[in-house]
Amino acid sequence: MLYNIKRSFCFLNFIIILLIFSPSKTYADKSENYLGNKDAKVTIIEYASMTCDHCGDFHKNIFPKIKEKYIDTNKVRFVFRDFPLDKQALYASILAKCAPKDKYFDFVKLIFETQKKWISTEDKFLDNLKNIGKLGGLNENKIIVCFRNEDMVEQIINSRSTGEKKFNINSTPSFIINGKKYSSMTFEQFEKVLDNLIN
Repeated sequence: MLYNIKRSFCFLNFIIILLIFSPSKTYADKSENYLGNKDAKVTIIEYASMTCDHCGDFHKNIFPKIKEKYIDTNKVRFVFRDFPLDKQALYASILAKCAPKDKYFDFVKLIFETQKKWISTEDKFLDNLKNIGKLGGLNENKIIVCFRNEDMVEQIINSRSTGEKKFNINSTPSFIINGKKYSSMTFEQFEKVLDNLIN
């Protein structure tokens, strides 16, 4: 069963409060992080929540195979987009964006691999994320500044909002492959879809 958006009603209230008290503006991320050849014939866009265990399983068990066979060989461009389903996922996404651009995907990997270590009670998860960030080489002061960065929060919330409106994303992980939406798949299912598009 996928990590469904229905679990996130409390988080939606959190988002509404943030939007009410934030300046109204449109944000476009012109420097979206991706792996692979920017001119590849096939683009995979993943919408994921950092607290989603199915997303964690994908990044630990399936993504490395996709990366080796398709991304590293310049056949596929891979884009990661945040779709936080709760406040802890939002701050984990902020932590990844706090990393140097060339380390972004290393941090995404680190955050998913250490889910069980940082997902915690309301009063502990921020300290846990700080420790994960320091493990990845970030300075604690920089992490604190990032956590307070309203533009970064707005960017992540807009990523989720765009996913909902443009692609009807309602669970994580969800994948948009050359414009078509897919839910979680096995590596073999990814192979079938990707090979058909590449060949």
